[in-house]
Amino acid sequence: MKKQEVFGLPLTTAYFEILLEELMETFKKKHGIKEIPKSMQFYGYGNYDPEKPNLKEDLEHIGSDFINGKYLYDKVRDFRKGKPIIKLNQYYKSVLLLYLGYESVDVFLDENRLEGLKEKKQLALLYDESANKTFYYLNYYFGEDDVILRGETIISNNWKKIKHTYVYPQEDGTHKEHYNFGNIVRREDTVHINSKTLLDGKLVEGASEIYYIGHSDPSNVRYLIGTYCTFDIYTNTVAGQSILERCDSKEDMEERSKNPTIPPYIAMEVRNKRIVNKSIVPKHFLEISEASPYASIYESLAGSYTLTFKFPDGFKEKLDFKILPTNYKMMVQTENVYFEKDNLDLMNKGSVVRFSFDFAGIIAFDHVDVYFKTYFLKEDSENHDGVFSGIDNENRLVNGSVSINFNRAEH
Repeated sequence: MKKQEVFGLPLTTAYFEILLEELMETFKKKHGIKEIPKSMQFYGYGNYDPEKPNLKEDLEHIGSDFINGKYLYDKVRDFRKGKPIIKLNQYYKSVLLLYLGYESVDVFLDENRLEGLKEKKQLALLYDESANKTFYYLNYYFGEDDVILRGETIISNNWKKIKHTYVYPQEDGTHKEHYNFGNIVRREDTVHINSKTLLDGKLVEGASEIYYIGHSDPSNVRYLIGTYCTFDIYTNTVAGQSILERCDSKEDMEERSKNPTIPPYIAMEVRNKRIVNKSIVPKHFLEISEASPYASIYESLAGSYTLTFKFPDGFKEKLDFKILPTNYKMMVQTENVYFEKDNLDLMNKGSVVRFSFDFAGIIAFDHVDVYFKTYFLKEDSENHDGVFSGIDNENRLVNGSVSINFNRAEH
């Protein structure tokens, strides 16, 4: 039977008994005691003394979430009453296995082998294909050190559970892996993912992701395009675009995830699609970033512009636009012209301004980048020429000089 990924932990009575016995032995060794306290004190619920040893506190030191001691007590009570299957949810499964020193369910089973039929019953719960169909994806994103990275993603339990394995190639040819475990919630035409990651032996908040899925059956989706927000391996908070590409099998996913070659159809989409916030707490607005000291120059950019583009053959093209002083939105003023995309940047410590435009409408360009020294922002400045380069509306590469007529906005 083909192995399936399981996020909760259903246990037969035979294996739950082993888990419970190991839990008690580990607790006694940890606290140097010979006898297990009464139920309320041991599990940490009801009228218990939090100053004395209790399992609730032990487990909360491993995970980042609240532990409900009554939840554990109820599971044991179900076992005592003869319930054939005891199921632990994903979080309690994770912290209990870590508490006992097991890296995974597989390790727990391997170290606690039972005779044939008992083991078969347990494996059937974990690896029943009809009960838990699993989907395998490659996860692409623009990662640390400005490199496109690829990881493994496993989705199971009717698209309710997800596991990310982030793969980081090392200089010696090996790979280092980080893991995230999460829940999936579908809302209308999107799927929302919240996950936890294992850090220093504890499960802590990991990432938040949103993917557009339309109104399709998730199992038929070949590619998922979305955004993530998390922290990177340098503990910076980061956000960006990610693409999930479905694989034919687990073996296919594992083989392709180790291939250093990124497909071009992925690279052209995710390259540089990443925001990194440095781990700083500014005390002044001038400390927000390296560009902050030039905020006064940025403020001065608000106003009305007329750019006159001068082509080498003598042809001239004009563009009128303005930058609003309230939100710095760029608005075209030339008739029958539309900005499909626009941007402005200060460069070289605020000494150069770059305008970038993608056009639609009646104008000589499809795209153009314009560079000016910021001298033109001074009150008594003479007119200054800049330079432009771009693509004209006949798909030719063009460049030349450009003059600027600027009227400052009133703030």
